[in-house]
Amino acid sequence: MDNTNFKSGFAVLCGLPNAGKSTLLNRFAGGLLSAVTYKPQTTRQNILAICEGENYQIVFVDTPGFLKPEYKLQQTMVSCVDRAVSEEADVVLFLVDATVDYALNAPLVEKLKQVNCPIFLVLNKIDIVKDPSRLDALEKQITSELKIVKKFRISAQQGVNVGKLQMAVVSVLPTSPAYFPPGQWTDRWERFYAAEFIREQIFLLYQKEIPYSTYVEVEKFTENLGDKNFIRARIHVERESQKPIVIGKGGKMIAQLRQRAQKRVEEFLGRPCRVELQVVVSPGWRNNSELLEKFGYIVRDDETMQ
Repeated sequence: MDNTNFKSGFAVLCGLPNAGKSTLLNRFAGGLLSAVTYKPQTTRQNILAICEGENYQIVFVDTPGFLKPEYKLQQTMVSCVDRAVSEEADVVLFLVDATVDYALNAPLVEKLKQVNCPIFLVLNKIDIVKDPSRLDALEKQITSELKIVKKFRISAQQGVNVGKLQMAVVSVLPTSPAYFPPGQWTDRWERFYAAEFIREQIFLLYQKEIPYSTYVEVEKFTENLGDKNFIRARIHVERESQKPIVIGKGGKMIAQLRQRAQKRVEEFLGRPCRVELQVVVSPGWRNNSELLEKFGYIVRDDETMQ
């Protein structure tokens, strides 16, 4: 590898919940790497997808949707975005859902005004927006507020213009050796993704507050047990009243969850596995700094929710 012409760096995806960041990350990754649901706040931590070419390595960073935090878990999610755009990014991809009110992006735009690296404007869901003048107006408004280096109109769901966006990212990366060994897909262990995809199915299967009140902890991840992987996970809920909802009458709901989660994890691992699930009550875990840190979140108690 000729490091004198090699480019490598971090491209941070940021935007509101449901802007399509995780769908776009999966497009870049060429597989199901980031949990995707139709509900906001599915992504809780930064997730990396490493994409390679002959003369480059891009580390795409999927961040949680930017929001006004109402409890400590959401505070850690906002901190993930802050760290990624201010400390890690070589380029920021500002992903805007072209189908929703752009004014909702105002707090994030204020954050992006402080970014020193190049910012790409990425208007997503153009397959849904039928009026090009709406996209023109959006671009004009956003470029009047932010110093935008390049503009793109994409459909992450359909893959429209995603390749062009990736090559444009390469063009602004610094000359640098690769950050990760060739062939590495992500920086996380398989057990992290097992937990993520179990939680993804919770978001898809349950309603109202249940998905937002749950955390999935993989207690055991055993490879090559016979011809299968074995995964035992605990589903943490905040209140006793939530436990029977997750389990369901006669265990029907958790059996369905186990079946769906096992299928999803097998798709990711590319091999058979057996998943076992247990529901436990961890009162108020979303506002408990000690539990959040145990679960792997970075808690900054000096920060205040605004």
